[in-house]
Order: sequence, then C-alpha cells, then structure tokens
Amino acid sequence: MTENLVVIRTFPDLFDADMVQVDLLSAGIYSLLLTEEPPLAPAGPGRGVCLAVHQRDVERADSVMLGRPDAA
Repeated sequence: MTENLVVIRTFPDLFDADMVQVDLLSAGIYSLLLTEEPPLAPAGPGRGVCLAVHQRDVERADSVMLGRPDAA
C-alpha cells in the first residue's frame, strides 16, 4: 500500500523548515523536506523548502505547527 505525501508548508530557507521538522518528529510525525536549491542557499523567487507529511498526518502536523511560538 502506498500513501500520498502532502506538502503542508513552504519555508524560505532550510533552517526554518528544519526547526519545524524537529517539532514534528518529536510528536511522532515523519516528514520530508523537498528543495531544488543548494542546501545553504537562500530560496529564490517562488522557491523554498517544502515540508511534506503523509496524508494521514496532515491534521496532526497542522496542530503541531499552530503550537509553535512563531506560527502566523
């Protein structure tokens, strides 16, 4: 059985995405960071670091991200 990955947020750089990925992992949610940029380069226009989770984890991941102090 395959399960779809869903991009739940795009970040301007790897540092911000990595911090959220650590929070998700602490909550037992596995995620994947996707980018076409070199790892330390700032994101160009219309690009960034995408954070994807399994479709079954989208709601839990959203609630974890809402609990972050920097959540908008």
